[in-house]
Formats: sequence, C-alpha cells, structure tokens
Amino acid sequence: MVKSIEALARGIQVLDKLRDKSPMSLANLHHETGISKATLLRILKTLQEAGWVYRSLGDSQYRLSYSLQHVKEIQKTSVALAELASPIIKDLQRDLQWPSDIAVRDNLTMRVVESSRPQATFILNREQIGIKPAMLFSALGRAYLAFCSKAEQDEIIKGIKATGGKEGRLAHDAVWLEQLLKKTKAQGFGEREANYWGVGSTDGRRIEAIAVPIIHQDKVIASLTVAWPEGNVEASKIRSLFLPRLQLAAKQISDCLPS
Repeated sequence: MVKSIEALARGIQVLDKLRDKSPMSLANLHHETGISKATLLRILKTLQEAGWVYRSLGDSQYRLSYSLQHVKEIQKTSVALAELASPIIKDLQRDLQWPSDIAVRDNLTMRVVESSRPQATFILNREQIGIKPAMLFSALGRAYLAFCSKAEQDEIIKGIKATGGKEGRLAHDAVWLEQLLKKTKAQGFGEREANYWGVGSTDGRRIEAIAVPIIHQDKVIASLTVAWPEGNVEASKIRSLFLPRLQLAAKQISDCLPS
C-alpha cells in the first residue's frame, strides 16, 4: 500500500488554513493546525521559496501568494499589489532612510495594504496594515484623488460631501478643493495635512509625508508615500531626491503588475 507523505500533508493543511483565514500569524497557524512552530517555520519557508505563500513586511502575517489566485483577479487584489511592491519599498526605505506605505482606494478613504514602517525607528504606529487614511487630509488620499479620472474624482467628492464632518465640510468648499487638486497635480505629489492625526514620531514631532500615484494601464490603482518627522527633510531635498525616487518606485511597482 502506498503511504502518504506526512510533510506534504502538513503543507497542504497550512495552505488550507491560509486559504480560509488569511492573513494569519505564526501563532494563529500553530493554534489552528496544532503543528509545532518550528515545523511551521520550515513549512512556511518552503512555501515562500516556492512562491505559494507571502509574508507581509507591514504586519509579518502570512498570506496566500497572488499567484494562487485567478489571473483575472490579480490586478483587483491588494494582496498582489502588496506582495509585488514589498521588495521595492524595502529598497526605497534603504535609499531614503524613511518608511513608506502603499494604499488603495477603499470607498471614500484609502487603505494601507503594505508598509515598511516596522523597519523604521521613529514611528509610533507600527501596526499600519489596514489603517484607513482620510482622502482629503492624507498625502496618500490627495495623490490618489488628484490623479484619478474625473468621473472617479467626482464620485469620491460627492460621497465625502454626504458623510458630513470636517472632511465633508471641506469637500463643500469648492475653491479650497480646486486649489488643492490643482496644486497636487502641478507639483506631482500629494502632501500630508500638517495637523492630520496629530503627533506621530517617537520624539513628539508631527509627521510630514508626500505621496505619488501608482498608475497602471492609464489608471490610478494606488498611492505610494514616504514619511518622516517634521523638520527632518529640507524642501529642496523633497523635490530633488525624494520625489524622483518615489516616482521611480511607483513606476517599478506598476511595471511588476500583469498587463
């Protein structure tokens, strides 16, 4: 009688759990499968090397690789974008010394799908994956809104107006909004509102950030930002170094996506 391969069976068990409950931490997988953490690490390393499992930089949790999903859905999934962009934003942080986030539109906000913040030393909020920056206050949102199609832009603005609150009131200020979008598009990047989310650095300073759109097949699909403590980067350096490097990373991400 042919015997089954126990190691393979355990690997399939891990894939099944990730399919049903992704993303999952090592502790979650251990609890759900009963497999020891040491064995799980070997299984996960094997699956990662085979391109079946992906571990996010931002939250260190495991997900099924986009390559296991239907090809037609690849561009629609934040998993694919996060996975493909991960090594690019890692290099970006190495070059600029400050962390980056990637966010996709989530209705009337942005949603961070990958981040290199856990590798940074100054950010208080390291649990960045899944956080939803406001469209009109964040660099990510402003970059997306300024460069997306007019139809999508109008849809987003209409929705924000209907929600009320501070952002809703700003959306009703046609002059302010037009100037914001015109400035963002002209300079090629969105800027974070100075007081948005208050203090963010470990030494008590606010966070400054710029973001550029990630454009794929003539459509804005996400935004890419770089952030630093207030006063740490000169304005001239933002334009001469940060912006070109951020734009290069955005293009690299776009080029990685399937056509």
